[in-house]
Amino acid sequence: MEIVLVVFFGMEYVIRLWSAGCRSKYMGLRGRFRFARKPISIIDFTVVVASIVVLSVGSNGQVFATSAIRGVRFLQILRMLHVDRQGGTWRLLGSVVYIHRQELITTLYIGFLGLIFSSYFVYLAEKDSGEDFTSYADALWWGVITVTTIGYGDTVPKTWMGRIVASCFSVFAISFFALPAGILGSGFALKVQQKQRQKHFNRQIPTAASLIQCLWRCHAADPSFNSTATWKIHIQEKNYKLFMNHSSSTSALSRMARKASMLKKRRSVRSSMGSGLERQESMTSLTGQDVNNHNRVPGTPSKNSTGKTSLEMGDEDDYDDVIYKPEQLTDGHKAMIRVIRRIKFFVARRKFQQARKPYDVRDVIEQYSQGHLNMMVRIKELQRRLDQTIGKPAYYGNMRDKERLTLCARIGRIETQ
Repeated sequence: MEIVLVVFFGMEYVIRLWSAGCRSKYMGLRGRFRFARKPISIIDFTVVVASIVVLSVGSNGQVFATSAIRGVRFLQILRMLHVDRQGGTWRLLGSVVYIHRQELITTLYIGFLGLIFSSYFVYLAEKDSGEDFTSYADALWWGVITVTTIGYGDTVPKTWMGRIVASCFSVFAISFFALPAGILGSGFALKVQQKQRQKHFNRQIPTAASLIQCLWRCHAADPSFNSTATWKIHIQEKNYKLFMNHSSSTSALSRMARKASMLKKRRSVRSSMGSGLERQESMTSLTGQDVNNHNRVPGTPSKNSTGKTSLEMGDEDDYDDVIYKPEQLTDGHKAMIRVIRRIKFFVARRKFQQARKPYDVRDVIEQYSQGHLNMMVRIKELQRRLDQTIGKPAYYGNMRDKERLTLCARIGRIETQ
C-alpha cells in the first residue's frame, strides 16, 4: 500500500508539473520552477521525497534508529493536506476571522482578564490552606482548566472563600471564553450564505449581458437609427474568397459527412433561389465565369466567389459549407433581421427574469414585502393626487354621505365630469 501511494503521488506531481505549462505564467523552465516554488508544490515534493527515503531505507532491513529518519517519516503526515489542495478551507477561516476580528479581540481580552484575576484571587484565598495552590502558576493552571470547561479535578479550592471566588469568576470567565465559538459559527453561516448569493448573482451576469446586447441590436436595427455598421455583419464583401486547406490524411468518413452536408445545403439554397439562379450556378461552376453578374437582382447571393472557390480548390470535398451572404440588403432582409433580433430580445429577457428569481424563502419574503411597500406608496400617491384634484372629503354625518365620499365614488365622479 505504501508503494502504491508513493507511485500515485509521484505521478501526480510530475503530471501537474508538466501540465502547468498550459498557463502563460508557468510556460518554459522558469515557469515550471515558479510552479514548483508554490507552497502546495513544495509540500507535494517533500511528501514524495520523504516517502521514497522511508521505503528505500526500510527495504534494506534497517531500523529507524536515528532521529533524522524518524523526522522524515513524520513528514508523511503532510499527505492529509491533499484533501484541500486549493486551500479553500483556510481562506474561508481566515476571512471569517478577519471580518469578526474586533469581536474576537474584545471577548478574548475580557476573558483573559477574568482568567488572570480569578486565578490571582483564588491563589490568595488558598495559599495558606493546602498544597494544591503553592504558587501563582498552580492557580493559573487551575484557571485555564476551569474556564476552558475541561475540569481535570487535580487542583480544586478547599476553603469556602476560595470556592465562592472560584464560582463567581468561573461563571464570568467561562461565558466570555465561550463567545468566540458562537461568533465564528455565525460568521461561517453568514459567509456560506454570502457565497451562495454571489453564485446566484454570477449566474445573472451572462444573461444580463445578453439582454443588453440584444436590446442594443434591436435599437440599432430601428429604422429611425441611422447606422450602417449594424448591417455589415450580414453583407458579403465583394473581394471575399474562401480558402480551406485540408490535409491529405482526412478520413473517408469525415469527407462523406462534409459532402452530405454540402449537398443538403446546396439543395436548400437552390430550391429557395429558383430555377434561373440554379442554371447560373451550374454554368459558373463549370466555366469559372460570372454569367449575367451585372443583371443580378440586388439582395441575391453572388456566385462569383463560389465559382472561383470551386476552381481554386479543385474538388468540393476539400471545403466545407459555403455561407451565402448578399452583397446588398433589401428592405425585406432588414425587416427579417429586425424580427429575428426582436425575438432574441424577448428570449434573453425571459432568461434574465428566470435567472433573477429568488432562491431562498427569505428572499421571497423580502421581495413580497418590498412589493407591498411599493404598492402602498403608489396608493398613497394616488390618494394625494385625488385630494389635490377634487379636494379632501368633508365630515359626513350619515351613511349616505359616507357612501358618496368613498374613493370609488370620487373616481366615478371624476370620470363622469
